[in-house]
Amino acid sequence: MIIRVLPQLNSRQQWIDFCRRETPYCFVDQPECLVDFQSTHLQITLLSNRSQGKDAIKYSLGSRRSVEPAWKLIRACNWDLSAVVAGLEQMDFSSNVRDNSLLGVHTDLTARKFFSKERSVVAPSKVGLLKPLKNTPEIWHAESLLRLLANGQYNDLRSEQIALPGTEGNTLNGGIPTPSINSLRLMLLDKPWEWIGQPHGDRLHLFRERQPMVSLVPDFTPPGPRLKAKGNARQQYL
Repeated sequence: MIIRVLPQLNSRQQWIDFCRRETPYCFVDQPECLVDFQSTHLQITLLSNRSQGKDAIKYSLGSRRSVEPAWKLIRACNWDLSAVVAGLEQMDFSSNVRDNSLLGVHTDLTARKFFSKERSVVAPSKVGLLKPLKNTPEIWHAESLLRLLANGQYNDLRSEQIALPGTEGNTLNGGIPTPSINSLRLMLLDKPWEWIGQPHGDRLHLFRERQPMVSLVPDFTPPGPRLKAKGNARQQYL
């Protein structure tokens, strides 16, 4: 599914154009989130750097009977999605009652806060051009690992997986063949929260769900210029 990216939703006309789409379901750059208004409820999934698509905070606003309460809330926030999000983040959802009246806009309006089940949802800013690293990051999370691999800033990539006895495809030293760079990038992009890098001497070990996958020697030399590849941006930089 191709999801359109909108720069913002902060005017009446932008909201009207959004809702006139065949499927009012889009990413928004500012604030970075996923907006879904296909029913009587406005659903906003926040896509922060911290969540990286896993268990992102999600808000649902509306009424079971009509779309009007959600529209009244949007109007009360001067058609500004950032104002809606800011108001939601100030609300107290700690009580046992999940439905909360919001801003006194409409008696039928309820608000809920929960964690998104769409674990593969990744912000558009994470799949564009990945800039080279200039030095060692404070934490080797998935984004830094992707930048390292996408720009070829490494040497001596090798597998750190050990095959179980009797497993087909074992190498002579009992290990599993090193995965391709493309497969590593796809795994990092698909479930970034599962990955972490840990330095050991001059090597960087990449762990997936606490299991060692590969290791390499980082090299922060800037990559040389590359020819423009055909295809979309995601294909170019996977």
